[in-house]
Amino acid sequence: MTPKRSALSTPLRLTGSLIAVFMAMLLITFAVSYLVIRDNFDDGLRDQIEARAEIYTALSADDLRAQIGQDIAGADAAQVIFDYTPTTGPRLSNVDYMPPIQSLTIIAEDVIQGEDVDDSYLAENFAVAGGRLTIALSRAALVDMGEVFLMVLVISLLPTLTVSAAVGLMFARTAKGRISEINDVLQRLSHRDMSARVTLNPADRDDLAEIGAAVNQMAQAQQAAMMALKQATTDIAHDLKTPIQRVALTLDRLQTRTDLSPDQATFVAAAMDETDRIAKTFDALLRIAQIEGGALRERFLPVDLSALATDFVDVFSATAEDSGHHLRLDAVPGCKVSGDRDLLGQVIANLIENSLRHVQSGGDILVAVTNTPQGVMLSVADTGPGIPQAERENVLRRLYRLESSRSTPGNGLGLSMIAAISDLHGVKLTLSDNTPGLIVALQFPSS
Repeated sequence: MTPKRSALSTPLRLTGSLIAVFMAMLLITFAVSYLVIRDNFDDGLRDQIEARAEIYTALSADDLRAQIGQDIAGADAAQVIFDYTPTTGPRLSNVDYMPPIQSLTIIAEDVIQGEDVDDSYLAENFAVAGGRLTIALSRAALVDMGEVFLMVLVISLLPTLTVSAAVGLMFARTAKGRISEINDVLQRLSHRDMSARVTLNPADRDDLAEIGAAVNQMAQAQQAAMMALKQATTDIAHDLKTPIQRVALTLDRLQTRTDLSPDQATFVAAAMDETDRIAKTFDALLRIAQIEGGALRERFLPVDLSALATDFVDVFSATAEDSGHHLRLDAVPGCKVSGDRDLLGQVIANLIENSLRHVQSGGDILVAVTNTPQGVMLSVADTGPGIPQAERENVLRRLYRLESSRSTPGNGLGLSMIAAISDLHGVKLTLSDNTPGLIVALQFPSS
């Protein structure tokens, strides 16, 4: 009854979106924290480099060469690199090759040649007495810290993602179940099941609970209105049945006990026909009310639907032949259901009469009784004009006519009677296209 969804439901999409936003914020937080720490670390290294540079720039060329030689002898290239290139004389350095730089620069190990070189350095080049001096301090601590950050992120991310997804999925499934229940109730209400209600939990005080309560209030109001309308219809039919019968009796006496001119006799006959049609309409309304009351369910017995359909097709065969229709039967023998034989016979008769009335001469009418995995199915298919999709629910209402002018025979109660009998028997009634024509199918529950 609930339409199938090809995409994720709204609660699941919202849960996924919230988890994605949470994870994005977590990643951004880690990234910003790392960047701030990295900048502070590099600022500290720069301050150390500039402090050393102030010492070196204050020395003379000879003192500078002696100091750098002393520092290089005690320096570990993995921690600090000195590279002094004098204007004249040999280069002093604790690495084999240091790329030339102009300003504060981060240098990776793959462009430095030497032993025990670290992954990354912050380097700066200065003009000193007699040449240029490059000082590079290792950023190994920062690289290690980045790896720790990444490890912490992964270790914290996976459990957080797992727990968030599990909890979010649990809440999403709960919300989805409640939304599906509300949707199912609305679907049942749209299919004339006025007893459908949303199950409400007093502990729920959210918006879904408010929507469920509003749906129940709407269903209650619709059910009350429908019951009032049905009761009013039944009361009117019951109250007017006796006066109409009296009018019919009076017209019959007028026709049989008085001398009427031909014109008068014609008018009286027409009045009697109309009175008879009105009486049949009221009888049908009272019959529908009796069926909807459910009391006839006590008369249910096993009924051979195949044999019953065969009998009614035989009854209508002569009428169909006279009108030029091709009435056929396709019934699997022995298809039995539990029900009221008279009411089920009325269903078959009404369906055949509707087809005979609406299908043009030469058209086909097929009555079928088959076994399906869901139970026995009775169907009547014809090649008539059919019923538009938008009108198929309306035609099951009392007194509804597709032809607004109501110039053709009928009272608009045939399909209403079939719907009432179907509901009484727990049968699923469907109207579908026969391209061209109409298929009315009654799916009986599996016994």
